Amino acid sequence: MAQLDWLDAAGTALNADPEFRRLGSTDLVLGLKSGKAVRVVTFEAFEVASVREADETALRDCELVIEMTPRQWTDYLKRRAVGRGQSLVGLDVDRNIVSAPDPLKRLKFERYHLSLQALVDKGANVP
Repeated sequence: MAQLDWLDAAGTALNADPEFRRLGSTDLVLGLKSGKAVRVVTFEAFEVASVREADETALRDCELVIEMTPRQWTDYLKRRAVGRGQSLVGLDVDRNIVSAPDPLKRLKFERYHLSLQALVDKGANVP
């Protein structure tokens, strides 16, 4: 699977999952980067409103950015798929994978990390 191509299917699967609504409202523009691949995911209320391919300049407009190398993403998704990978929070503590343009926006990671983890976990299980 090409890097970050799993996001479209993960967003669709997450929107269909009633458990996602129980995590609460998420209002966030998230950038994900893997090598040269960039996607921007927009969360609105209780859904993934959009996933779009972008270039690196689009990351400036994101409230949070999660960046890993293609190999790190692949390894992380494989570990999450079998239930052995650490959370994004733990990975960020170890490897500093999350960035934000300012400290207040950085707090959104702690606020919305369960929703972000749900998206990544859906992606880990995309066929």
